[in-house]
Amino acid sequence: MDQKRISDWLGNKLKRDSAWYWLGGWGSFLAGSAILVATWGLIYVVSFFALGPWFGYRHWVHSVLGMVMIPALFWGNGRTSREYLSEYSVTTGTASNEVVNFYLPGVGLASNVNPLAPNTIHSGVKIITDFLYSGPRVMMSAFRTVAKAGRLRKIDVGNCGAVITVLFAAGRKLGFQEITDALGEGFDAARVFPQMADIGGILFLKAEPAGLTLTQELRDAIRAEA
Repeated sequence: MDQKRISDWLGNKLKRDSAWYWLGGWGSFLAGSAILVATWGLIYVVSFFALGPWFGYRHWVHSVLGMVMIPALFWGNGRTSREYLSEYSVTTGTASNEVVNFYLPGVGLASNVNPLAPNTIHSGVKIITDFLYSGPRVMMSAFRTVAKAGRLRKIDVGNCGAVITVLFAAGRKLGFQEITDALGEGFDAARVFPQMADIGGILFLKAEPAGLTLTQELRDAIRAEA
């Protein structure tokens, strides 16, 4: 298959992908904004009723506290591992370490977990913190998605199409040096190879010699559409 057909196909694919990332990014931005407003409202209510006796019941005080906490949540989210927040440990109030849930008539669902144990309290704090970080996470995802949409629009379609053409013809993994040699001296490897990372279906393989290959899905799409 010739390079022009693959480059034309790639250009159309990147336009479609960029549009979808753009829409997805702005959709996430709107969702993240709504979550942040809800988070601010929750902080305001908790502050008003919990800190009101000390700071007074002036609305502006608790509004400002909510607005100060939002940037703090972004800062904390950036410094905290998601895996750390998803690891929980609790202490049971019985001889067994197994957590048991049971139903008490007139009370409802109960458990043998000791709610006052330090690690149980710590796990509860993690759960609350994880919930409060939802807004910042969605917003950061939105920024990354919009940024990728912008990068897709700036991809060098001609040279990236040339790389895909070489990989498609080879039908196997090619080392970076093999690709560079195949495309000649005018090929700017330092600029083009990083751009390939944003194209779906391009696999970067680290095993020596490090290089690129195409997924079978991408090969099938090229055959069907290019």
